[in-house]
Amino acid sequence: MYDRVKQWRLFSEQVEKHIIQYTLPQYGNKEGTEQVEEFTVEDCYKNLLRYVNRRNTSVRGNTERLRDVVKIAHYINFIYDKLKVEINEEDIYA
Repeated sequence: MYDRVKQWRLFSEQVEKHIIQYTLPQYGNKEGTEQVEEFTVEDCYKNLLRYVNRRNTSVRGNTERLRDVVKIAHYINFIYDKLKVEINEEDIYA
């Protein structure tokens, strides 16, 4: 039977590992500030579209195609957090 929550948890583990193993070493710094902090919601959408737009190319290999999906999820998280602040709203579900 299809278990959406279980599948989401397995996928979210991949996103977490991506952040720890790829994003933080590449973009993090010891001060704790990151370039994405300065991005607007629109900046995040534009970056997300970069990964969406290259979805049909396999030049970089299948692993990178999968990594792009994880990057999309990570940008969606940025958008969600930044949009809440921009529109002065709380999380949808308490």
